Amino acid sequence: MGTVGPLSKRTGNDLGRFGLGLKTASLSVGRCLTVITKHEGDAEPSVRRWDVEHIRTTGSWTLLGEPTPVAKPYVQLIASRSSGTAVIIEDLDRASFLHVPESAKHTHLADALKELSAHLGMVFHRFIEDGLTIKLGSTAVKAWDPFVLSKSFHLPTDPVRYLSSDIPVTPYVLPHQSQLTDTEFEDASGVNGWNAHQGFYIYRCKRLIVPGTWLNLGLKKDEHFKLARIRVDLPNTLDAEWKLNVMKSHVAAPPALRDTFARIARNVRHDASNVYRHRGEREVTVEGNPPRGLWKRLDSKRKVRFRLDRTHPVLYALLNGEGPTSKLFSDAVSLIEQSLPIDSILQVPSKSLEGTVLPEDAVSIEGLVEIARATEQFYIRAGYSREDARNRVLSVDPLVRHREEILARLQSTGTQGEGSTR
Repeated sequence: MGTVGPLSKRTGNDLGRFGLGLKTASLSVGRCLTVITKHEGDAEPSVRRWDVEHIRTTGSWTLLGEPTPVAKPYVQLIASRSSGTAVIIEDLDRASFLHVPESAKHTHLADALKELSAHLGMVFHRFIEDGLTIKLGSTAVKAWDPFVLSKSFHLPTDPVRYLSSDIPVTPYVLPHQSQLTDTEFEDASGVNGWNAHQGFYIYRCKRLIVPGTWLNLGLKKDEHFKLARIRVDLPNTLDAEWKLNVMKSHVAAPPALRDTFARIARNVRHDASNVYRHRGEREVTVEGNPPRGLWKRLDSKRKVRFRLDRTHPVLYALLNGEGPTSKLFSDAVSLIEQSLPIDSILQVPSKSLEGTVLPEDAVSIEGLVEIARATEQFYIRAGYSREDARNRVLSVDPLVRHREEILARLQSTGTQGEGSTR
């Protein structure tokens, strides 16, 4: 409301702040704005009208109380109801579809309505998901699902505390393109495309303010991070601290929260980059086994821990092989986990942590071939066919990154000394 200051306390679901949005947005596309509204219990609706032509001819910024002929039917419509509001914009003078040849107007109008529907479905998608109906003509606007909820990897929501308010932050890593149908991939690209829509999704009272931004954290949008999308739910009590602008289209993280949000961003970007590079291998399962990254992340409400995945085929073979070294290796794995140098890692500049840990030319292919051969033999002795054993071994990180070269080396050396299948 224009009568309420932007810093005044509002109810929890109040979407307004400055009191300028309706007027400025409406008069930016047309020269006459009429609002007709009726509260529960009112006998008749109230009518107010801004008319630019009236202001031009009279020089008076008078708020008119009578509807135009175009708006009169809406007065009758609202009067017949217990409550409701109608907003009528007339004398459109900025719409692009008006400034084309008459024969092309219908096509341009259809394009404009399509863009408007996509924009409304994006900004108000959570309201539509909760049951709100928005129509353009007779067609209901479809909610956009920016997080592909049915297929994405969802990290735990962890509220960030700031000035006595909890800000829920929910990270998502979207699936690789290979895991989506063509329609799902196209829908998830959104209005602006995959790269533009990565980053933080800032909501204020469930209304989407910014559909993808790395805020003021010094992080750039990059193809490798396009699967990272993070939902942030801001209350309407922190508008000034987040520098919400009058168009509700820009925010900036408060200085006290930048380190926290930068850490969240780095974690999600790392996971998203892994999925992007490995074509979704982290999400692929083999015969019901869990995802086969070498490390796995365990989240609780207050802590994040990293543990070696003991179901990873290489670790599994070493931990369950014959001989006295299996118990020793198990103890060594536990020692490695407990000795992870978290403090030292956190001191390394973030840009150094976002790529591959080792450059490709530093990897010993010979060593990986020997690991692959020994692990393959373990599964062959356990009853797998050579083909199944080899596929299992070469589908996991880091072997999958060098799959073709390792496979060629294994095939070139033959199968001397390999066990037989059962």
